Amino acid sequence: MTYPKNTVAGTTLMRLTHVALSALLALSLAFYSFTVFAQDTDTVTATVTATNLAVSVSDGTIAFGSVALNTATSTHGTGQSQTVTNDGSNATLNVASTNATNGTTWTLGTSPGSDTFTLAVSTTTGSSYSLLQSANVYLTASSSFASLTSTPLDFRFTTPTVSSDFVEKSLTITVQVTTP
Repeated sequence: MTYPKNTVAGTTLMRLTHVALSALLALSLAFYSFTVFAQDTDTVTATVTATNLAVSVSDGTIAFGSVALNTATSTHGTGQSQTVTNDGSNATLNVASTNATNGTTWTLGTSPGSDTFTLAVSTTTGSSYSLLQSANVYLTASSSFASLTSTPLDFRFTTPTVSSDFVEKSLTITVQVTTP
C-alpha cells in the first residue's frame, strides 16, 4: 500500500520507522561503547610455619648389666631412664636399634630366641611398651611430640633364650623426630 507524502498514515509510518531506526542506532552505540572491565591482578592469602626438627637425649647411656638368659630388664625405676627433648617443631618421635654386636651378634627380633633379643620402648614411664620389630627399622614411639617439651624414654631389654657366647654386647639406639 502506498500513501501520499502528506497523509497522516504515511507520516506516522515514517515517524515509526525513524523512531525504530533511532532506537536501533542508540542500542548499537550503547553496546559498542559498553566495555566490560576485568581485573588484571588479584591476591591470594598464604600462611607458612617454619619447621625445625631437632632432638636431644640425656644422659644417652644405658647399662643393663649382667642379665640371665630369657630375662627382661628395664630402665624404668633404675635411674637409667632417658629424657628426650624436642628442641624444634611439633613432631613424631621414632626409635630404632641396631643388632647387638661384640662376639656373636644377637639379632633384634619380636620374641627371644637363640642369639635373638627383644627391645621395647615406653614414653609412659614404663606403664606400656611398644616392641621394636627388627634392626634399623624405626618404630613410632609417639605420634605427637610437642615442640620444646621433654618426655621420659624407657627401654625393656629381653635377653636371648640361648647365647653362643657370654661377652658384653653393644647396641646403638637411635632417636629421631620427623614431621607429623
